[in-house]
Amino acid sequence: MKLNLSIITNRKVYILFTVLAFILYGNSLNNEYALDDDMVADNILVSHGVKAIPQIFKSRYASGKQEYEYRPMVTSSFAIEKQLFGKLPASQTKQEKEKNDLLTQANISHFINLLLYILTCILLFSLLQNILKEYNVLLPLLVSILFLIHPLHTEPVANIKSRDELFMLIGIILSLSYFIKYFNTNQLKYILFAVLATIFAFLSKRNAMAILGLLPIVLYFIKADLKKSGVILLSLCFAIAIFISIKEGLLSGEANRKLLFFENPLVYQGDFFDRISVALYSAWFYLEMLIFPVNLSFYYGYNQIPMATLSNWQVWAAIIFFIPLGIYGFIQFLRRKVIGLGIVIWFGVMLGVINLFFPIVGIVADRFTYIFSIGFCIVVGFLLLKIFKIDINSETVGVKLPATFLLVFSVISIAYSARTISRNPDWHDKLTLYENDIEHLTESAKAHALIANTLYPKVANELRKNPNNPQIPTDIKKIIHHYNEALRIDSTYLTSINNLGSVYVNFLQDYEKAIYYCSKAVTMDSSYVEAHTNLAFSYNKLGKDDLALRHYAKVIELTPENLATYEKLMNIARDANKAGYAIQLLEKLKEKIPESKVYFISLANLYSLIPNGSQFTIYYFEKAFQIDPSDKQLCAHIHSLLVNSGNLERAQQYFELCK
Repeated sequence: MKLNLSIITNRKVYILFTVLAFILYGNSLNNEYALDDDMVADNILVSHGVKAIPQIFKSRYASGKQEYEYRPMVTSSFAIEKQLFGKLPASQTKQEKEKNDLLTQANISHFINLLLYILTCILLFSLLQNILKEYNVLLPLLVSILFLIHPLHTEPVANIKSRDELFMLIGIILSLSYFIKYFNTNQLKYILFAVLATIFAFLSKRNAMAILGLLPIVLYFIKADLKKSGVILLSLCFAIAIFISIKEGLLSGEANRKLLFFENPLVYQGDFFDRISVALYSAWFYLEMLIFPVNLSFYYGYNQIPMATLSNWQVWAAIIFFIPLGIYGFIQFLRRKVIGLGIVIWFGVMLGVINLFFPIVGIVADRFTYIFSIGFCIVVGFLLLKIFKIDINSETVGVKLPATFLLVFSVISIAYSARTISRNPDWHDKLTLYENDIEHLTESAKAHALIANTLYPKVANELRKNPNNPQIPTDIKKIIHHYNEALRIDSTYLTSINNLGSVYVNFLQDYEKAIYYCSKAVTMDSSYVEAHTNLAFSYNKLGKDDLALRHYAKVIELTPENLATYEKLMNIARDANKAGYAIQLLEKLKEKIPESKVYFISLANLYSLIPNGSQFTIYYFEKAFQIDPSDKQLCAHIHSLLVNSGNLERAQQYFELCK
């Protein structure tokens, strides 16, 4: 086949990319919220729309018990979406869709992610044209198509939350492109544009630090002179300094992100040599996934990815493959060869996400390949053209494409496209994703826990609405199975231990088993409020009132403003005639919790249940009134108690206060 390259215009390429992207990802547009999507796209802050953007820039990406990361550009984009499309339903379940398939906010988010991916591919093609000027359009076109169709990119596109990856790479590509334009034109405006693009990338995700390696690589490859290279690198440092100033100036408090054992055991065990083994194992894993990802997964973690040692064949395979290829690639890069450029980008960026320098959450992830897959696509694209001896010289206009090349490229394209299209429906919603992937994530503690965590509220809701649903017992068994599997893999998985206890409390009323699991939870973490609450409830059901009161008192110590807990403690004390013991428990908390109205009222009520306790009842009611002198009802009650006790002078004082 003879191809006239002059007919390949940028406009035609952009149309091709758009059509291809919609063919590949069109079936993702009707997906809803899946893994962590609602956490970032439909949270309380985002729900306020554009007026929340100033606060978004002062807030961390994840908030709650743990607060970490800073990605305000991404969160702001969701706030803008909420402002424009907030009247649409947030999402729908599959059952709701079967009855009435509506356009949802989640559908809009998926559409925007797809547009961003198309933009990424277009920008990548343009960047490669500028970097590979000594070659004709066929090389950047082939590399860009390989990138576009690669199945590993289903997570960045189909997972709404992964918009941070899309934004980050767009920022990096724009930054590199503008720095190259400055080099070619010497116009300072491109330095400004590059600085802004760099800041955008860092405000999207801190993994944008990959540009620290990518920019020198590109500058060397395009033969940038030292003077302009110095200006460019100083501008990059300036952009990073601005980002740090924005972050440090707007954020308050320290980040709080504690990695758990199942997320990456390297946090808790192993030395640098262990990291090397895990890094080699991870690199081999990524190689297999880059060639063809059979089992794409939303999460891996321990023990799906083991703490590899030299006994794992993948470690030796990685040594044999990557070390010689890395040396060869570096030499070729120094000679400014395309294959060297691809290998250095691939290996260089990959080094940052294979646990060599620091433990990675989940150990590996499909989305972590997003940047370095560009290097892989450069290598594959270049090799395809070289193997089939296709002329890619920049001066070549007419190119002969052998039938064998077309056949091989067609096979690759069809295989990658089919895998991409087949993967998208898995991301429809959380449970669909989890239940699909668990078939090959049998050793992932978190994957099992996520299924159980997702089924739990579904069963609880169904028990309230339709307790006779025959599916409920089956789902409860599933929940127990997956929590047990999570604990089989990681016996220290604290939330799964407590949640398993909660299943026995709330669904099966098996309080002995609930006590067994929740006692383990509080042994591991004495401040675990939910576990103490479960224990208190279970002991109360078994008639072990002293133990129930003890755990409710602990809950009060941990959450002293929780009115419901005081009421539960009060009810047990009254019904079991344990007011005296309850008073002892609360009195011991005086030095541990701040003085509060509800605390003093609870003590007052407890003293009212014991003989000769009226003096202390009045005393603690007065303490409560001192905290809230606006409570007229409490004031009237104290007045009544003083009258009944015969203290008319004090009663008159409260009578005046109650007016």
